[in-house]
Amino acid sequence: MHDFDFLGELVLIGAFAIAIILIFQRMKIPPVIGLIFTGILLGPSGIGAVYDQKLISTLAELGVVLLLFTIGLEFSLDDLRKLKKIVLVGGVVQILITGVVISFLAYWFMLAIGKGITASAAGFLGFTFSVSSTAICLKILTDRDELALPHGRIALGILIFQDLAIVPLMIGINLLNPASAPSLGVIVNKIGLIVLFAAGIFLGFRLFMPKMVRIIASLRAREVLVIGALVICFGAAYLTALVGLSLALGSFIAGMVIASTDESHQISMTIDPFREAFTSIFFISVGLLLDVRVINLPLFIAIAIVVLLVKGVLVSGVSLFLGNSPRVSMMAGMALAQIGEFSFVLAGSGLKNQVIDHEIYQSMLAIIVVTMIVTPAMIAIAPKFADQMAPALGFIPLPSPEPSGHVARPPDSTIICAGEIHAAIIGFGVNGQNVAAVLHATNISYSVLEIDREVVKVMRRKGEPIFYGDCTEKKSLLRAGIDHARAVVLGISDATAVSNTIARIREINLHAFIIVRARSFDDVAELYKAGADVVVTEKFETSIQIFSQLLNHFTVDPELILEQQEIIRRECEKIFLLSPTPGR
Repeated sequence: MHDFDFLGELVLIGAFAIAIILIFQRMKIPPVIGLIFTGILLGPSGIGAVYDQKLISTLAELGVVLLLFTIGLEFSLDDLRKLKKIVLVGGVVQILITGVVISFLAYWFMLAIGKGITASAAGFLGFTFSVSSTAICLKILTDRDELALPHGRIALGILIFQDLAIVPLMIGINLLNPASAPSLGVIVNKIGLIVLFAAGIFLGFRLFMPKMVRIIASLRAREVLVIGALVICFGAAYLTALVGLSLALGSFIAGMVIASTDESHQISMTIDPFREAFTSIFFISVGLLLDVRVINLPLFIAIAIVVLLVKGVLVSGVSLFLGNSPRVSMMAGMALAQIGEFSFVLAGSGLKNQVIDHEIYQSMLAIIVVTMIVTPAMIAIAPKFADQMAPALGFIPLPSPEPSGHVARPPDSTIICAGEIHAAIIGFGVNGQNVAAVLHATNISYSVLEIDREVVKVMRRKGEPIFYGDCTEKKSLLRAGIDHARAVVLGISDATAVSNTIARIREINLHAFIIVRARSFDDVAELYKAGADVVVTEKFETSIQIFSQLLNHFTVDPELILEQQEIIRRECEKIFLLSPTPGR
């Protein structure tokens, strides 16, 4: 039984985690913070009850691999192509600028407190702190259904590049080792081999992985599906690790490749229970790494706040540079302000290569953990904070989505004139495009406001009367003709942005008939309170379509079906106290 002593630690961790999360839920604190706090309590900074940190770290890394695999399953290669500008331009600029700025601040600060460090050590600190937490950031954005929103896509694109950048950063740390200095030829050969093998593995994923998934799913045996899903996930991670790339990046790419297959949802459902268990251990392991004296915590917290502020501002600046609105940029900056889990790996490599000493290493771990702890709260308050602060940045000129002097002329049936009766569509996703198609077919003029520049470019070429802008900004709404619109359809899914947009619309057009979508009943009351005339709840309307099709199958009279639909909608409004304001 001695070989299984680690089971006692796992049971202890699980029991403490459950108890702490129950307490934190009553205090309305996210479970992620409860898991990190569990690690702090049981680790060397707490009661010191957990000793086998190597096992915990291994399980934690498996959790990150599973998390990135399931996120990849919801994010196809076509989605990645849309992010190429963010990944290749935004990612490079963010890493370089953040690394240089934090390096300078670290060198100046250490000199100011009488503990001067070398330029190489300062550079190491800067670039180690420049990466953000893929696991925490994507986990929280996914739980909040914000990964598909503009700021979520910016965060995802930059995080993808940061994961790719881990390899050159690790090679750079080896160069900083005072005891060894590899030649330029050796470095170039190593990078070339990594790129070559990585390209080969990626091509192999594209060719063989979809076939493997179809074969596994066709056997229709749950046991085979579970084992097969784990083999694909960990096998892809292992192959990429062999060429020097991160485990998590390999699993993410594998997930994206599988996302294009019809069986992706089966794989996702199979992996989910394992993912939740292992990612929970990852967050606990973050707390277990902390080993500092309480007396030093105020200093580490102060440094962490500075790092959060600097990274948040720099990421926001990069997003603005890419042409995103101030509001979206600030939300992306707050999401990526923390320091990532790969920084633990870089910090360990820096200690091993004698770039930093043990004292700085432990200080780095403490600062990293502090930034991770506050991340859920920062992402949660980001929409409201950005709404308050974004108007102050309205003076910043943003690049136009179309070349100067070129404006596509929409079809005659959709030209907007002042005072003309028309509808305005905000958000040109699937819902917005469907509404536009019907309006065009019925010869009702309309305008569109969209925040995705690529969508604006493509749709303008097709002749759509589409305008680029952030719907929470009054000037963008005016540009799209909201002030003389008879009706406005909001097809976006950011609940906070929708509420603020309704308020802006009411300021400039009191009599517009506003229709909005809501993901769940939780948002409906607030949207009506904000001034919406009709709130269409996705899940609720789906249920109406289901029973309507059922009644139609049983040859129930169409008028009776329509009557039942109206009764259900009316009863829903009574239940949730959602009667719209009369007179609109």
